[in-house]
Amino acid sequence: MRLIRLTANHDSFKTIEFNRTGLTLIVGSKTQDSKSVTYNGVGKSLIAELIHFCLGSSKNAEFEKKIPNWIFSLEIESGAGSHTISRNTSNQAVVYFDEQEIKLAALNQLLEQHCFLIPKGVPGLTFRSLIPKFIRRGLKQYTDPRDTGDYSDYDSLIRNALLLGIDVHLIALKNKIRNEINDLQKLRKNFKNDPLIREFYSGGKDPDIHLRHLERKISELEKNRDAFIVAEDYYDIQKDADALSETAEKIKNNIFLLKNAITNIDGSIKEQPDLPVERIKTIYDELLQQFKPEALKRLDEVSAFHKKLLENRISRLSQEKLRILRELQLEESTLKGKQTELDAKLQLLGKSRALDQYTTIVNQIADLTAQLQKVKDYNAISIEYSNKEANLELQMSEEIIKTNTYLEETKEEREGNFEVFKEYANRFYPNSPSGITLHNNEGKKNKLRFDFDIRIENDSSDGINEVRIFCYDMTILSLRENHRMDFIFHDSRLYSNMDVRQRAELFRIASETTQRNDLQYIATLNPDQISGMDEEFTPEEYKSLIQDNIVLELKDDCPQSKLLGIQVDMHYDR
Repeated sequence: MRLIRLTANHDSFKTIEFNRTGLTLIVGSKTQDSKSVTYNGVGKSLIAELIHFCLGSSKNAEFEKKIPNWIFSLEIESGAGSHTISRNTSNQAVVYFDEQEIKLAALNQLLEQHCFLIPKGVPGLTFRSLIPKFIRRGLKQYTDPRDTGDYSDYDSLIRNALLLGIDVHLIALKNKIRNEINDLQKLRKNFKNDPLIREFYSGGKDPDIHLRHLERKISELEKNRDAFIVAEDYYDIQKDADALSETAEKIKNNIFLLKNAITNIDGSIKEQPDLPVERIKTIYDELLQQFKPEALKRLDEVSAFHKKLLENRISRLSQEKLRILRELQLEESTLKGKQTELDAKLQLLGKSRALDQYTTIVNQIADLTAQLQKVKDYNAISIEYSNKEANLELQMSEEIIKTNTYLEETKEEREGNFEVFKEYANRFYPNSPSGITLHNNEGKKNKLRFDFDIRIENDSSDGINEVRIFCYDMTILSLRENHRMDFIFHDSRLYSNMDVRQRAELFRIASETTQRNDLQYIATLNPDQISGMDEEFTPEEYKSLIQDNIVLELKDDCPQSKLLGIQVDMHYDR
């Protein structure tokens, strides 16, 4: 993909026509009477942000707020034809690709297919994550050649590796294994230490001890269950037994009363009042004193009367005793029958249980069995996680061996790619060792498959970091590993710390490389970054490299001379 043109729906906007091949320079100037001490504010850095905006970057709130309803259009060349991407600052979720409305996600997927060869199933590789390698944005992306706003060291490594032709599957697999190990270790720690999980599985007890306790309890209950005889009418039998017991008690009480009555009768019969003759005479004499003799009966008549009374009493008591004996005999017979019936029912109750009692035992067994299964699950999960972690650690070791083999087998091809960077760096620092290093990271506690670095060993030189960035970006562009990008865009901040010789050599290299390989090198510059370079070139070279490639000059003398053609203050830089 190469850039053709950047336009807007406002006439005040300064359209940018990108040279199809070679250098495209955009210069930001300040007037002599300007009070500003910098070249900021004319829109140089905004260009990179607008290109990203048209290429599907996330929502830009500053654009929506400060320049509403601006529609920016980027014409690109991809494959066999050209395409135009348009996006409205007030409706950023929708873009137009060749005048066809599509969602932002669909645009990014489409551009990914056009621009990059991304293996399936490798996390961290998308169009939006790779495009900053070709158009850096913001100050932070100009501090380390490896870093273009990546979220993690893994993201940085795998994105750089893809564009250097290094096997990304090795990188992704170590990251995956390490993540799985970390997850397993967290889960195992939670199972062992988290009170909620531990309470759920084993009631807060030691799982091994609790397991044996549950097994013993279940065994005891199962024996009780197997010996259990269910009487479906258990409670009816129990009710009858209670009634029989109550009746028997009443009969027993009645028998006791009857026996007492017989005893009392026997005592009464034995009691025969003996009235001596002397006592009769005494009583008779006393009566004679009170009554006339003719009024009193004779003594023998009194004795006969008394005897008659006694005989009548004995007869009556004997008859009563016979009646009570008959009743007692009947009650004892009844009691014997009731007792026999009660004993039979009690014997049945002793051998059997009610259905709900049986159900209670069965439910207890079920509850304890469920607890037992939870404890077994706890132990099984713990063992499973332990085995998984051990297997993953083994796989991690195997990957170290596999990576060593890979590095050895691809050494020649890899060093050939890395040599491109060294050739660029030698143009700046011919006497300083430089190169890209890639070593197997054998550490099992991290997620990085390789230790990856970009070095120019000349720390005393000003601008060396910027040279590293330029050489690395040009290496990525030149190698064309897994991408179809035809341009590199660099902001003026890249050249700020370089001396004149370095800048001149940079543009010479950029021009040679892009002209030779039909590529684009796009740069924004300040006038002071251009001044002095004429002494490093021949007049013809200076004209062809610098002057003839300036496609746009932005000024701060008035709003109309700036990129948008209006005065607006936006804080979009990252």
